[in-house]
Amino acid sequence: MKEAMPVLTAGAGLHETLALLTSQLRPDANHKEDMVFLRDVFSERSLGYLMKIHEKLRQYERQSPTPVLHSASCLAEDVAEELQSGPMSAEEKELLHLLTSPHLKAVLSVHDTVAQKNFDPVLPPLPDDFEDELEEESVKIVRLVKNKEPLGATIRRDDATGTVIVARIMRGGAADRSGLVHVGDELREVNGVSVLHKRPDEISQLLSQSQGSISLKIIPAVKEDDCLRESKVYMRALFDYVPLEDKATPCQEAGLPFKRGDILQVVTQDDPTWWQAKRVGDGNLRAGLIPSKQFQER
Repeated sequence: MKEAMPVLTAGAGLHETLALLTSQLRPDANHKEDMVFLRDVFSERSLGYLMKIHEKLRQYERQSPTPVLHSASCLAEDVAEELQSGPMSAEEKELLHLLTSPHLKAVLSVHDTVAQKNFDPVLPPLPDDFEDELEEESVKIVRLVKNKEPLGATIRRDDATGTVIVARIMRGGAADRSGLVHVGDELREVNGVSVLHKRPDEISQLLSQSQGSISLKIIPAVKEDDCLRESKVYMRALFDYVPLEDKATPCQEAGLPFKRGDILQVVTQDDPTWWQAKRVGDGNLRAGLIPSKQFQER
């Protein structure tokens, strides 16, 4: 007699559903390995935690809570100031100590940021002459939000035309993750500043000094759906390499330092002289420049 499937209650969440499904998996003669695999996957503790988090987020969405106060930090400062205006009891001293502690101040600051919905990055407005420039050539405005990390792109000046061209896109960098900047794109402006008559080192300084958000005016060189496949070549370093000591590198800041014995994943060999690579086991997802095998043999 076939065992009936238990019925879930209306309030059962995804976590309960997953637990019930796991309990009902039975080994089958023809699909025993598949059943064992499914049971192992569904029984993973980390997957259970993810399901619980998902349920909590769904519950939060349904409740749609609204903040009682949008400026808890100011209220805490007012209370602390009031407490210090006169003699304090032991309880009041303890309350003052709590209100002035760095950890509580940080929590209240985060609360106010979320309550005021002040966590979205503020992007600069479009330039006034944007529509006029579109009539002559295909110009694209790219806005990237980045932290203190570099843009992840190198530039060069075209000898024939004198224009500033994107020479490399570093894998894992801000430009690469955006998917909006490509090798060969012509760079016209950085945050509204024209780069047509600037030296490459001056442009690099403009790019590195931009914090929070950066606006680029470029003329695309490739189609938006073009993408490069990541290489799966691995190699062991046979020598130490320090980019800051290498005068031949096109960009010392973009170089990847490594030591003899490090395992490197070469993610692109598009440039015959300088490859892009990552150190295996390194938490940094951004690739860096290393000398290619052909360049080392020169």
